[in-house]
Amino acid sequence: MNNYWQTYGRMTIIGSMLGLLLALDDLFSRPLAFISGIPQTALEQYVTGAFGLVLTLLVSRFVRNDILNGMVARKSGKPLPQLVIDLTGLLILFIGICIIFSVVFKKDITGLVATGGVSVMVIGLALRDMLLAAFTGVLINIEKPFKIGDLVKINDKWMGKVDRITWHTTSLITLEEEMLIIPNLMLSNAVIVNLAAPDARMKRSLEVVIDYDTSVDSAERILYAAMLGAVGVTLTGSPTVTAIRMERDGVIYKISYTIANYAERVKSDHVIIKNILKCMRDAGITVSFPKTEVIHTPRRALIADRSLDTLRLVQQCTIFQDLPAAVLERVAGMLIERHFTANALIVSAGERRHSLFIVGEGMAKRTMTDRDGVRMVSERFIATESFGRRALFCCQPQVATVVAETAVLVYEFGRQALATVLADDPSLLDSFAHSLALLAWRESKDSVVGVDPEPATIQRLTNLYRGQIHAAYRLKASINETTDGLSTVEIHKSH
Repeated sequence: MNNYWQTYGRMTIIGSMLGLLLALDDLFSRPLAFISGIPQTALEQYVTGAFGLVLTLLVSRFVRNDILNGMVARKSGKPLPQLVIDLTGLLILFIGICIIFSVVFKKDITGLVATGGVSVMVIGLALRDMLLAAFTGVLINIEKPFKIGDLVKINDKWMGKVDRITWHTTSLITLEEEMLIIPNLMLSNAVIVNLAAPDARMKRSLEVVIDYDTSVDSAERILYAAMLGAVGVTLTGSPTVTAIRMERDGVIYKISYTIANYAERVKSDHVIIKNILKCMRDAGITVSFPKTEVIHTPRRALIADRSLDTLRLVQQCTIFQDLPAAVLERVAGMLIERHFTANALIVSAGERRHSLFIVGEGMAKRTMTDRDGVRMVSERFIATESFGRRALFCCQPQVATVVAETAVLVYEFGRQALATVLADDPSLLDSFAHSLALLAWRESKDSVVGVDPEPATIQRLTNLYRGQIHAAYRLKASINETTDGLSTVEIHKSH
């Protein structure tokens, strides 16, 4: 109430007095007309005109103070330009005066309106850009197509984070950390893409060219697995891999994915590209070279289709890396190809399937309890990685359930195949036991990245696995002393 009387009190009193004079014209108008000598009709017109002028001033002040500086300013979060407020007040005052002259004094206001129109036109032409920028700023602050902190793209030409919005300009911080100031007048006709609306998600895509000697199914599994295996990237929804067209250099694949926060788009792209290259390198395929160039490089193995070449896969599998070349070829020939669709069960926990599985393409996921048995943990396997070591070498049940997270191609190396390899070359037992010991140490709590294990620890684990393989495959061991005091083990297959 105090604010009202401070703002409108004086004019309210004056308007009330003039209204009282109009209501009691016989009591006041006739004596005043008699005393002043002014005709009563003219006196009543003057009082009515003054009353109308006071009402016009009250309306103008109300619009300026309570609407423009009040409601509009609160909605937009900042005060309107004073020029807009003053011009609005003058417009209301001009309209009120025109009504008073026309209605109260019965005057022809054509000339007044024409003069006012010309004046408004002159002022409008002089202040055209300023007024348009101001009113565009008003609309931006009221409609809020973007807010401070949003990442916007304007006319596919400018892109940056909104730093400040005024009535005349909008400031962006570009991706190059430069300040870009855009007049609001340009924004009135611009196409604005707000990347932060309706939420922070952002769809991204990459294109990769792969040679024709890689089957589409193989490329799809490898790229899809690379997407899911990108550590540190938060994806919303499933990524897609699509062969979009064929060109001279190869097949172009489009990888589409949606990240949870557009602010991490650069980091996400980096991690995903890095993982795609790693998975392609593990699979033995590369981005296609332009066919017009002469590239002097050794012909790579065509292993993108694992059914044509499994030797390279065995060579990259950690368990078999230390074996002789002839044994690697034999193991590769014993692998059994298995195809699983996405979400299909590969093996279940407790299943007595004594086989090792090597992932050729795609991705598999194993779910099991941690070493303390407290919580469930998940582990993903991509190309060249394997699972089921204990089931194969120790003939124990499968320790966890493994499902195909994507369409996956795996190769199974079973108990009968391993028994045949050990019977033909018993000396391979030490190689297998040593590889299993190293893998067990790397997966243990005691392992430290970049630090080699203690020889005694590896020897203890090697002896443990050697004994387990002996027992599982009914191998007899005889220990002979050599001239230097070391022991050699002779392995014989029991019948």
